[in-house]
Amino acid sequence: MPDVSPGEGDSEIAEEALRALEAQLRGKAPEGLARLNAEQLQHLAEAVREARHRQAAELEAAGDQALRHIPKALRVPLRRVLG
Repeated sequence: MPDVSPGEGDSEIAEEALRALEAQLRGKAPEGLARLNAEQLQHLAEAVREARHRQAAELEAAGDQALRHIPKALRVPLRRVLG
């Protein structure tokens, strides 16, 4: 396998990975993260994405658990109001 030094293509991949991370963060990434390479940025973006999915699932489960304390007749209308 040939030895490949970082070039413009690597920089573009890293910038794309940084944009993907910022999309997951829903905002500008801290400046220090620009020092990470593309693979590290992609890994971090994936970790943030997975954490958001876990958080959403746990929040939904907590909401369902909270609704169990409400009488059944009120649950459906309450779910509609809450979305």
